[in-house]
Amino acid sequence: MTFSLQRAWYRRHCDGAMAAYLDAPPPAARANVKTLDLLALDLETTGLDPGTDRIVSIGFVEIEGRRICGDRARHILLKIDGSVDQSATIHQITDTDLGDAVSERDALDTVLTHLQRHVLLVHHAPMDVGFLNAACRRHYNVPLLARTVDTLALARRLQERGNKHARAGALRLHALRSTFGLPRYAAHNALSDAVATAELYLALLPRWAGDDALPLRTILT
Repeated sequence: MTFSLQRAWYRRHCDGAMAAYLDAPPPAARANVKTLDLLALDLETTGLDPGTDRIVSIGFVEIEGRRICGDRARHILLKIDGSVDQSATIHQITDTDLGDAVSERDALDTVLTHLQRHVLLVHHAPMDVGFLNAACRRHYNVPLLARTVDTLALARRLQERGNKHARAGALRLHALRSTFGLPRYAAHNALSDAVATAELYLALLPRWAGDDALPLRTILT
């Protein structure tokens, strides 16, 4: 089943923000990625298992072509059942911080509205997309179906082109930013990591095509 047919099939099984997202035409796989809009996104969670753990914050920022739109950046805290427990030592978000947070459904509605007609950009897609899929199934009864670019996968493929073996940790977001001469930001904040991912993507892009057009399909995860 093609990507468009999958979206049409899912559309029949949901409503609300997910239905509006699926109604909007997705970016074409043949389109020049250098002219497309992307949504760089990062999550902080209570653990590593999408089946049992929950998202506590979402950060995202839009990219137009080769420009990061800082005025469209968002950082959203999400209510969860129970406590953040020991995960607070990683992301520094406490149960008190979540007192005025929005519901998971409201947060997803916001993300889907901004993701319309955009390519999803993440670092280490299995993690973030796994949590988004689980959350979307809870609230819309369908997974998230998005054209996705993974900066970790792009960096790995570049290394393989050069027949280089990455040392342990070399493909982590902040290690890659150092490799490309980008400034270091504080880790484990969803918004700063989303911006960091957007900047890394723009640094990786010229390595793939120089000044030539680059079809989106060549870098999709």
